[in-house]
Amino acid sequence: MSRTLSFLLTALLILFPVITGAEAVPPESVSGWICLVCGSSGEADLCPVCSSVRGKWFCQECHTDNMTEICRGCGQARDASLRIQSTDTNRLNAWPAVLYLAMSNDPDALLALAEYYENGLVVQRDRTYALALYEKAASTRYGPALMKLGNIYDEGVLVPRDYFRSMEYYQLAADQGIPEAWWYLGTYYEEGSTVNRNYETARQYYRKAAELGDADSWMSLASLSAGGKGMERDFTQALEYYEKAAEAGSHLAMDYLGYLYMAGEMVEKNEAKGLAYYHRAADAGNARAMFALGVAYQYGQGTEANLTEAARWYEKAALAGRADAALALHALNQ
Repeated sequence: MSRTLSFLLTALLILFPVITGAEAVPPESVSGWICLVCGSSGEADLCPVCSSVRGKWFCQECHTDNMTEICRGCGQARDASLRIQSTDTNRLNAWPAVLYLAMSNDPDALLALAEYYENGLVVQRDRTYALALYEKAASTRYGPALMKLGNIYDEGVLVPRDYFRSMEYYQLAADQGIPEAWWYLGTYYEEGSTVNRNYETARQYYRKAAELGDADSWMSLASLSAGGKGMERDFTQALEYYEKAAEAGSHLAMDYLGYLYMAGEMVEKNEAKGLAYYHRAADAGNARAMFALGVAYQYGQGTEANLTEAARWYEKAALAGRADAALALHALNQ
């Protein structure tokens, strides 16, 4: 039943403009008003598609229908409710709110609307218009929009790949306090493919991002220290950075620390500590760590051997896509 429902919802998402009769025109071309129930545009007092009364909206907090700007059930403001609705993972539900907020140039809504047009969700795919929406959101120096344009030019999506243009957008995003943008700029200077390689500049950018909480940047700093890039190798400093990355939530850092302590590389061997890091990484969804836990429990590394636990972790790793875990599980059950 759930798979059938999922299929129907997907079909509805694709066919929505057809089955509703909505033209899904760009928000600046909309005449009249936007129905907050289905997202269609209307001229009369009733929506021409769903027959809802003009101005009717549903509170996302208490699910009460309303006609005034303040919810009669819980007191939530209409625009606050619409912002919640615009982030709904069900794109059909989010669509009316996204369109309404985009008409007032709300940058988050413009970004969301651009994704609809880029991917052909609810509306006909129009990548040229999607790019225009991204640029409109970025014109206000909105960090996430600047970051998105950096990615677009970096990856050659919607436009021909242009690394210099992507760097310009990453710099603008970084100036708006987007940590990830500093990391991307650091990678350009570390790799030296677009600009002259400069490890010190890369290190400075990584540190800016890391200090703003970016876990990947702590990983990159660790790599520079461990690899001796632009400096003497410093394993002590690299270990400190890996630990900071783990504290910032990087499951890759947790997994790597598990390996380092299990193998005794860069640190004194400590299988119990390695096992603990593997558990943290696995709990965060890292499939390699799940497989490593299977090995640890099978052979008693950092713990008593426990074939039941080994099988459990091999199964988890296999379900997460590790083919070697499926083979290990099969061999364990022989």
